[in-house]
Amino acid sequence: MWNKDKSIILSQILIKICYLGIVVCAILAPNLVGLYEERTGVEGLYTPLLATLMCCVPPGIIALVCLDVLLWNIQKNRAFIEQNVKMLRAISYCCFCVAVIFIYFAVLRPFAFVIVFAAGFFGIILRVVKNCFQQAIAIREENDFTI
Repeated sequence: MWNKDKSIILSQILIKICYLGIVVCAILAPNLVGLYEERTGVEGLYTPLLATLMCCVPPGIIALVCLDVLLWNIQKNRAFIEQNVKMLRAISYCCFCVAVIFIYFAVLRPFAFVIVFAAGFFGIILRVVKNCFQQAIAIREENDFTI
């Protein structure tokens, strides 16, 4: 039977796979970008695309670390704490950072605006979830002071 613990474990495994994916992609990025430039036949994309992708690695790693901390807290039944609000805020900033980074490449290849909008949209969603967590913490603290 599927339960909360199995769901958290699955999420933690997926996060570890994403860590590995980011590292592998960062290592293979020069080759993959070269292959992309060769396949599209468009000259002058190598350096801008490689720079864009490599600049997205730190926000990606930071977001994964924050997700790890968030899941760890949830696993320990500490969902509505201020640290989780900070983690959600940091993840949303990472999304906005990726959106801003990809604006640079989107000037050269307009299809990249899809990534700009997607990253920005996820950032907004995370801000809303963060606000819900903040409100839940405030309600919980208020209830704790009620006799």
